[in-house]
Amino acid sequence: MDLLERLEIERECGRLPLLFARYADNGDHAALAALFTEDCEFARPFQPDHPFYGRARVQAIFRDRPPILVRHIVTNVLVDTVSATEARGTNYLAMLSNHASTVPPQEAGGLYVGGFADHYVKTAEGWKFKSRYGHVALHQGGAMPAIPIPSDEARGLA
Repeated sequence: MDLLERLEIERECGRLPLLFARYADNGDHAALAALFTEDCEFARPFQPDHPFYGRARVQAIFRDRPPILVRHIVTNVLVDTVSATEARGTNYLAMLSNHASTVPPQEAGGLYVGGFADHYVKTAEGWKFKSRYGHVALHQGGAMPAIPIPSDEARGLA
């Protein structure tokens, strides 16, 4: 693989975390889900030990949550090309949100900083997330959210 091919892969895969943040912030759950392969794995940063399996399950997470004003700030995007059809990457994520109103400006609750470990694959529709595992490393100004553990059915295991 030549340098240009490697740079194209890095660019295309590096856009996926940025698009994920945009779609999550704008409530576009269908576009967000389309960033993933049909047989993907996704673990939310607040629940890294409880991944969801399948594009439909990822879409349901965002479609079915209560309205929220949220902003994800993605930095330190690093993509390593494995082959012409596979890459791995990491990125940092800062998240601020308000659950009381979706009309900006609002005071944010806590600040949560973590990141994702991503596995990308090239499909007939372009580069997609094969897996995306998040984590929280630091938080300030608020407790960690108490999110109920999802059922096996909700996660795509049943």
